[in-house]
Amino acid sequence: DIIEANRREAPARVGAIAPVDVIVPAQNTSLEPTQTSFLQALNIASKITRGTIEILNDVHLIKAGDKVGASESALLQKLDMRPFFYSLEIATVYDDGQIFDAAILNITDETFEGFMATGIKNIASISLAANIPTIA
Repeated sequence: DIIEANRREAPARVGAIAPVDVIVPAQNTSLEPTQTSFLQALNIASKITRGTIEILNDVHLIKAGDKVGASESALLQKLDMRPFFYSLEIATVYDDGQIFDAAILNITDETFEGFMATGIKNIASISLAANIPTIA
């Protein structure tokens, strides 16, 4: 939770591989009417509304796994969009000389309680089978 809370937005940089799809929503931008040729070069339908450019339809600008081009990066920067996020990703955990997979950290309280209940049942079963009474 602490690591997820520290995720940071990041701009789309030229040459970077897109980790997610980037969709530019239909919106009234703050771009000046002189920028319409820039949007036309990217095949983005737009019109001039009250002295600014309006993007008419949602545009699937970058697909996940594709390289970010100079035009796409420039457009996202002009629209002040930061579509990517960066954060730490835990691969393994080192504790007391042992290495564990990061999935171990995703155990919920309910899962842990289930493991404990199963362990207590096993101890009680062994105690009964060995004819040794226990509190469990």
